[in-house]
Amino acid sequence: MRILGVDPGRNGALALLTDQGRTLRVVDLPVLVVKRGNGTKGELDAFALHDLLSEMAPDVCYFEKVAGQRGDGVSAAFNFGEITGACKMACILTGARFIPVTPPAWKRAMKLIGAAKDDSRAKAMQLWPENASDFRRQKDDGRADAALIAEHGRLEQIKQGVFG
Repeated sequence: MRILGVDPGRNGALALLTDQGRTLRVVDLPVLVVKRGNGTKGELDAFALHDLLSEMAPDVCYFEKVAGQRGDGVSAAFNFGEITGACKMACILTGARFIPVTPPAWKRAMKLIGAAKDDSRAKAMQLWPENASDFRRQKDDGRADAALIAEHGRLEQIKQGVFG
């Protein structure tokens, strides 16, 4: 069984685990750089995301279910919703089961309640030392979160007796 963890945040990422907890792949969400006025902006590349998930072929997608945060502008909230919707649709189109999980649920399971983002990276490096380079930079917190969301999903599948 292949379990995908999805962190749809600003530094969003995907992490694919086996049912034994071995990492198969950890990647950032694919982004297109788009010219906007005098500058550029990164936008989710929905086609690349669909291709990536089709290639990863997850059996189940554990998806971080989050909402906009206090202080987010309308544009930021809309962009976040757009990314979240595209990630959800890409998971569904692969034929995988889609299971939303709240941040408190997966953080509690990973013993990270009240922890800082760097604690997620440290935990991911501890669990998957062979993938430590995937989590080494401060901006890799989305990768760490995605991997820990996938691990939470794996543990949930074990609890449900899907595999042992």
